[in-house]
Amino acid sequence: MTPLEDRALATAIPAPSFKQLFDAAPALISVHEGPDHVCIYANPAYERAVGPRVLIGRAYREVFPELDGMGFAETLDRVFRTGDPVELPQARAVLDMGAQGRVPKWYRQVVQPWQDDDGAIKGVMSFSFDVTEQVEARMRAEDSERHMSYALKASGTVGTFHWDTKTDQMAVDEAFVIAFGFPAFRVGARLPLKAFTDVIHPADRDRVLAAIEHAVDTGEPYEEQYRTVDDSGIVRHILAQGRCVRDADGAPDRFTGVIIDTTRQRRAEDALRESEARLRSVFSSIDQGYCLAEMMLDREGEPVDYRFVEVNPLFEQMTGLKDAEGRTARELVPGLEAKWIETYARVAFRNETLRFQDRSDVMGRHFDVFAMPVPPLGRFVIVFKDITEEQHIREALVRSEAQFRSITEAMPQMVWATRPDGHHDFFNARWYEFTGVPEGSTDGHEWNGMFHPDDQVKAMKLWQHSLATGELYDIEYRLRHRSGEYRWVLGRAQPVRDESGAIVRWLGTCTDIHEIKSAEEQRELMLGEMNHRVKNTLAMVHAMVSQTLRQADSLADASAAIHVRITNMAQASDRLINSTWSETRIPAVVDAALAPHCLSRSRFTIEGPDLPIGSKQALALTMALHELATNATKYGALSTEGGRVTVAWGVEDGPEGAFRFSWTEHGGPPVAAPARRGFGSRMIEEALAGYFNGTAALDYAPAGLTFVLHAPRAGLVD
Repeated sequence: MTPLEDRALATAIPAPSFKQLFDAAPALISVHEGPDHVCIYANPAYERAVGPRVLIGRAYREVFPELDGMGFAETLDRVFRTGDPVELPQARAVLDMGAQGRVPKWYRQVVQPWQDDDGAIKGVMSFSFDVTEQVEARMRAEDSERHMSYALKASGTVGTFHWDTKTDQMAVDEAFVIAFGFPAFRVGARLPLKAFTDVIHPADRDRVLAAIEHAVDTGEPYEEQYRTVDDSGIVRHILAQGRCVRDADGAPDRFTGVIIDTTRQRRAEDALRESEARLRSVFSSIDQGYCLAEMMLDREGEPVDYRFVEVNPLFEQMTGLKDAEGRTARELVPGLEAKWIETYARVAFRNETLRFQDRSDVMGRHFDVFAMPVPPLGRFVIVFKDITEEQHIREALVRSEAQFRSITEAMPQMVWATRPDGHHDFFNARWYEFTGVPEGSTDGHEWNGMFHPDDQVKAMKLWQHSLATGELYDIEYRLRHRSGEYRWVLGRAQPVRDESGAIVRWLGTCTDIHEIKSAEEQRELMLGEMNHRVKNTLAMVHAMVSQTLRQADSLADASAAIHVRITNMAQASDRLINSTWSETRIPAVVDAALAPHCLSRSRFTIEGPDLPIGSKQALALTMALHELATNATKYGALSTEGGRVTVAWGVEDGPEGAFRFSWTEHGGPPVAAPARRGFGSRMIEEALAGYFNGTAALDYAPAGLTFVLHAPRAGLVD
C-alpha cells in the first residue's frame, strides 16, 4: 500500500481523542496548569478516588489541604520547576473522604511536565496507580514473616531428626546438632539411636527409651521432655515430638520428628517461679496488707465486683475480712461503695498505677492504697495500710490547729510558732499588720532580718541557746515597723513538750513596748539631768559665794548678798518645776532659768517675743539654759568681770515660720572646744533638739561660745 493510500485510510478511520483515552483509563490522571497547579482536567477514576470535591479551576493545595506535608504538592513543584519527570513507586496518601473519615491509600505516581508550542513548561500531568492492596499484602507478609521469626526465636532452636528403625541409623539437621551440643554429631552423619540417647540425662533416659519403644510398638504420637548433658556438663532442656511410620507390611519403617531447645524458656520459668516465691515471701513479711485480685464483669462487660486471688497474713488485720481468698469484695462487704470497684477497674483495664487515700464508710476504715495492674488483663495488686487511727489523729490535729489559729488571731499581741528545730512556720495576722511584710516572707530564719542590725546577733545567739537548752526565750529588741522605723518589742517564747518531755513546738509572742521603753529612757535622762543639775547647783552656789565674798566690803554685806541670791535661786527652781506641768511663755522660762545667774542684770541682754511653749519644751529649754549659764559661770563669759551673754529668740520670716533661739557669749576668756563631750553637751544638743523636733549646735569660737536652736513653729508646743 502506498503512503498516499495509508493517509487516506487513516483519514477514513476516526481516531479517539486523548480525553476519551484518559476518561477510559483505570489510572488516576490529572492535568494541572501554572505554578499553583490549577486543575484543568481530572479523569473519572481520579474523581472517584478523591471523593466529592470541586477540582476544576482550583489550586492543588486548596483542593487537598489534608495532604500538606506528605510530599505530593512538593513533587508537582519540582517537576514544574525543573522539567524533569518524577516517579514515586510507593507514596502514601491519607485522604479526607467525608463520612468515611480519613482513609490511607498507597499510589505509584508518575509526574511529567507539559509544554506549549515554544517549549516553555505550562504545567504538569499526574498519572497514579492504586497499589494499596499490593502494599498491604506485602506488609502483611512481612509481618507474618517477622512474627514467625519472633516465634522461632522465642521457642528456641528447632531441629529435625529421621531414624531408620530397620538399620538403626539416625540422620539429623544442623539445628538438632546445636540443640544437643554433642561434638560427635554432624550434619549428614548417620549414627545409631544409642549415640543420641546416651546424651540424655541419666535421670530421664529410661523414661525416654520407654516412650520411644511404646511409640514404635503402637504407632501413637511420641512427645517427651527431657534433659541432655554434653561433655562440658552443660544441661539443656529438650522437647521432642514424632511418630513411627510403618511399611506396606505393617512393620516399623522410620521414625521422624522434631526437637525444640526449651532451655531458655525453662530457665525463665524457673526464674519467674523463684521471683514469685521471693515476692510472696516479701508480701508475707511486710507490715502492710497485700492482695492479688481480678475484676469481675457483668453480661454487658461492665465491672461489678472483684475477687481476691491471694492475700498475705496482714490482709485480715488491715481489713477485718476473714477467709478472703477465692471470695469477692461485695460478698465479704455487702454494700461496698461503688467507688472502689470503679477505681480498681481503671487499674485493671486502663493500665493505670494509682496511689491514694480514701475511706470506706461501710467498713469504717480509712486506707492508704497503692494499686498497680499485673498480667493477665483484669488482674491487679493492692498494697495497703489501715490508717484509720492516723486519720483520726490528723483530723484532731487539724481541729486543734484551727482552734489555735482562731485564738491567736484574736490576740492583740504578735504570736508566732516554730518547729522543734526553731524553723518559724507560723505568724498571726498581728505580725503582718505590724511589720507590713508579705505573708510567709519571714518563715524559716528570715525573721531575724526584721530586727535592728545592732540587735540581730544578740537575738540569734539567745534563740540558739534556748533551742539547745529548752530554757525560756526572753529578750528586748528593736523590730522594724511597717512605717520603716524600729520600735522596741519584748520577745518571749516557751517550748511545748509531749508526754515524754520532748519539745514538739515553740510558741512565742512579741509585745510592742516602744512607748514604755521611750518613757524609761526619758526618765533615765531626766534623772541624769537632775543629778547633774544638783552638782551644777552646788558648783554655782560655790561660785556665787566665792564671787560675793570677793566683791563684798564686809562679811555682813556678803552674808546678806548670799542670802538674797540663794533665795532667787530657790524661786527660779520653783518656777522651773511649775513650768513642767503646763504650757508657759518663753520669757518666763528664760527669766526662771537665768535668775540664779543674774548677779548683775547688765551682764545679760535678753530679747525676743512673748511666744507660748509647751511643758516638755519649757523643761528642756530651762535645763539647757541652766547648763549654758553654769558653764559660762565656770569657764565662759560669766567667769570674768567684763563678760556678757546675749539671749535672743524669734520666728523667722517665710511660709513655714521657723523658730530660732540663740545663746551668744562675748568678752570672756578665749574659748577652746572640750577634749570630750560630757553629759551637758549631749543634753544641750541632742535632748533639746529632740524635744523641739529640730536641730541644735554648739560653736566653740575663740571669741565666745555660741549655741543655736532651729525648730519648726509647731515644735514649740508639740
